[in-house]
Formats: sequence, C-alpha cells, structure tokens
Amino acid sequence: MTKDSIFRIASMTKPITALGIMILADEGKLAVEDPVEKYLPEFRGQMLVAEKGKDTVTLKKPSRPITVRDLLTHTSGLPGSPPPGLADLYTKRNHTLAEAVLAFSQRPLEFEPGSRWSYCNTGIDTLGRIIEVLANQSYEDFLQQRIFGPLGMTDTRFFPTRKEYERVAMTYDKKGDQLVPNPPCNH
Repeated sequence: MTKDSIFRIASMTKPITALGIMILADEGKLAVEDPVEKYLPEFRGQMLVAEKGKDTVTLKKPSRPITVRDLLTHTSGLPGSPPPGLADLYTKRNHTLAEAVLAFSQRPLEFEPGSRWSYCNTGIDTLGRIIEVLANQSYEDFLQQRIFGPLGMTDTRFFPTRKEYERVAMTYDKKGDQLVPNPPCNH
C-alpha cells in the first residue's frame, strides 16, 4: 500500500450513478417517476413472472412499468445479475452498456415494480444507459466531465491506464481458510 494507491470502488459507483441521474433531473431532462421505457423503448411490454412450475414459467403484464425511481431504490423487479449469456459481463467488459441493457430488458421481472427491495446491479446499469441516452455521450465520459472532474477526483475512472493499473490496490478472496490474491482485471 502506498500513498497513491488506487482502490476499486465497486458498488460505490451506485450512488455516483444516482448523482448523475439527479443532475439530469435537476436539468429537467427526466423525472424520477418517469417510466424507464420513456427513455429506453426496449423496456416496453416487459413481462412479470406470475408462476413457476417444474417445467413451465407463466408470465403476466405487471401492474405498472418500472420507473427511474424503482431503479434508484432497487425496487424494479429486474433480475439482479446478468443473464447466463452475459454472466461474465463484469469481468470481461466485452459488451457495451447498450447491449447489456437490451438483454436485461428482455428478461421477465421477478416481482411487481415498487413492491419490494432486491439489490440490483442490472438496474444501476440501466440507469447508466439512461444517462448515455439523455446526455448523448458515454456513461464514463458523463461521470468524468460532470462529477469526477469538477470534484477534482483525478484518479477516479472506470478503466485505469496501464500506468495507473500498477497502483491499484490488491484485494483478496477467501478460499477455505486462506486469503488468496484477487488481482484487478487489466483492461
């Protein structure tokens, strides 16, 4: 560990994403009560799992579409993790946010929007995509220009440069009773 070590902030990107959404709300570009489909038409006609049988799944229309607020509060009903075909999305980063969110939009909701809380990475990704659409720039560029830069967060970014990568602090996983290094992905 050095004085200039860089740390992965992982899920702390969620409040940063929320800040980006609220900047757009303050600018009148969206309202948190708006349905997500207003900005991302791929969410139109989304269905809800009504019943799961041994070999069947019955779908129904949810009582209302998911809203930006539902995404912000983890109450959207979206499955919390990427679908099997995108299971390595967060390690490989081999799909755009637009591609990933399109896949998320095609999955049935797990519960009625607003009816309960469930931690949801895919919902936060969807907020990032809304930022891209409304700001007409990449999610990463928006956060850099509108949040990180103005706050003087000079070492905060999604993908460190090769030089910065050398300063990323090591994290560890527990395997049995041992701690083993879990080096950051070098993208």
